[in-house]
Amino acid sequence: MKPRCKVALRGAQRGMALITSLLFMVAALILGVSVMSTNVMQERMLGNARDQDLAMQAAEAALRDAEQEIAAGFVDATLLFNDACANGLCTPPSQRTPRSPLPVHLQPGFTWVGKRAYGANTGVDPFPMVSGQPVYVIEFLGFLPPRPGRSLTAGSPPVFRITARATGARTSTVVILQSVFG
Repeated sequence: MKPRCKVALRGAQRGMALITSLLFMVAALILGVSVMSTNVMQERMLGNARDQDLAMQAAEAALRDAEQEIAAGFVDATLLFNDACANGLCTPPSQRTPRSPLPVHLQPGFTWVGKRAYGANTGVDPFPMVSGQPVYVIEFLGFLPPRPGRSLTAGSPPVFRITARATGARTSTVVILQSVFG
C-alpha cells in the first residue's frame, strides 16, 4: 500500500513547482524591465541637464564676450543703435516708436541671424561642443546719473543691456540670458 501512496502524491504535485517557478520568473522579468526603464529615463534626464548646462555656459560666455567688447571700446553710445537691430545694436523697446513692453528678442520680426557673434570682435576661441556659436545683441539704455556732488557735464558712463542666445549640443536646447553693463 505504501508504494501506491507515493505514486498518488507524486501525481498530485506534478506541475506545481513549474508554475511557481514561472511566476517567480515573470515577477523578476517585470522588476528587471522596470529597473531598466528607470535607468533609461535617468540617462535621458542626465543628458538633458548636461545639454542645458552647456547652453547656459555658452550664453554666459557670450555675455562676458559682449562686456569685454564694450570695455575695449568697440561699442559706445555714439554708434547707431536702431529698431532693426542692425549688426546687433538695438534700440530698447522703451525708446522705440511706438513703445513696446516686449523685450528685443520677442519683438515681431526679430531674428537672431546676423547679430553679433561670439568672439568676432574679441578674438576668443569658438565655444566647444555646441551646435552653433552663441550670438548676442546690445541695447544702449542711456547714461547713469552723476554721483552726488558732480555735475551733469562731468560725463556719466553709458549703460548697455546685453541679451545672449546660445544652444547646447542639440539645436533644440536654447538658453537666453540678459545682463546690464555700464
